[in-house]
Parts: sequence; structure tokens; C-alpha cells
Amino acid sequence: MKKTLLFIFLIAASHLFAQTSSTGMQTLLSNLSAQIDVNGTNNTTTLTISGPSNVWFGIGFGAQSMAGDVDIFMTDGNTIRDAFSIAKNVPPADAQQDWVLVSNNVSGSTRTIVANRPNDTGDAKDFVFSSSATTLPIIYAVGSSTTYAQHTNRGITILGLTLGISEAKRLDFEMSPNPASEEITIQLPAGSNDANIELYDYIGRLALRKKISLLENTIMVQDLSSGMYILKVLVGDKIGVKKFIKE
Repeated sequence: MKKTLLFIFLIAASHLFAQTSSTGMQTLLSNLSAQIDVNGTNNTTTLTISGPSNVWFGIGFGAQSMAGDVDIFMTDGNTIRDAFSIAKNVPPADAQQDWVLVSNNVSGSTRTIVANRPNDTGDAKDFVFSSSATTLPIIYAVGSSTTYAQHTNRGITILGLTLGISEAKRLDFEMSPNPASEEITIQLPAGSNDANIELYDYIGRLALRKKISLLENTIMVQDLSSGMYILKVLVGDKIGVKKFIKE
């Protein structure tokens, strides 16, 4: 079956947003970062990924573990590979290569690859991207040379894929501490007296909802299960979103 996006949750009314959603550029490792932009109007997903210029690196979509059956994008620096992981083996190339290289630039020791493909390629091995507001589990890895082989560093995380918010609708706020085990404090921007808070778990379930103010801005999280969450803050028609980790 296709790797459809199962971790969907609505984080704002769709009329507030454009038809493109993005993770923004996210740091995955000290030497690896990535951004995923999903355009629902032209059915195109664009991946921007930066890593070491002298080794291979890659990212997998819709996965919560390093086990097999994961749609993988890889690059050895010279070429890109649309791949599909099989257990602990080096992911082989798909018969259908759907990613198209847009650019391949090196600055210092960092290589930045930009590539795109359709949101839904029709290939049963490919992940299906959604332009709706979602959480997006990914895996990632970096090798020791340009030859595809066992990785030297890897990881798993969940990215917040939020619909493009115009600057007029975007809310900036501060949250601390993060990670946290007992409580978090939300610092609202100047001119915002109160806000509605919603916290979603990694599969999009509403875990907590609360109203805060400038004076009462603490959220108790001690009863939440450990893991990654998406925090949404709403003030009037403005929306802010951040990733939160419960220890």
C-alpha cells in the first residue's frame, strides 16, 4: 500500500492560508538540515536538504523507525536517488525515479540539494504528501563517504508541516523550557493579552486545550505521555506553531 500521510490534524481554518505548506528549514544533525514544501495547487513537493559535501546523506518520509518499507531520498553528491528501504540494507533505487534535481550547490563544506516531485507519484513505494496542515515523521542519515553504505549518524524526528501563513496572520511567541517534564511557560508578543492554546500529539490527537493570559501563562504538562507534540497558539486571527518535547 502507499505510504499515505496518516498523521494529519487541522491547525487552522483553511481560508486563512495559501495552498503551500512547509516545515521551514529544520536542523536534523549538526551537519544536516532539511525543508519540505508541499504545494497543493500544482501538486508538487520540493525538498531542500543540506549536508556534508564529501559524503552521502538522505531522508525518509512518513517513518517512525529505521525499519524497512520507507520512502527514501538520497544523494551521493553527484546524483540523487529515489529509494525504498529494506530492513537494514542500503536502500536500493526505485524502478520509477520520481525526484527531479533542481539544483546542486556547494558552499564551503556544505552541499545543498533542491529536488521536487509530484505529491502523489502513483508509485506504491512512494510516500504521499499532503498540503494540509500536518505532522510529518521522518528518518535521516549521513554516511562516511560518497559510496552508499552503512550510515555513520542517523535519527528520527517529527516535523511540523504547517500551511503557509501570511506575515499578517503569523504569531510569534516564546515557549520555555523545551523539552519539559512538568510545565511550560508561553510568552505572548506585545499587544496580545490572552490566547487559546492547543497541544497535539504525533498522530494529530488533541492532547490539551487551555486559555492563557499575560499573567496566567503556565501550562502543566506533567500528565502528558513522553514524546513530541505540536503546540498551536491562537490570538484572534493570528496563529503560531512550535514543536514541543515532553520528557
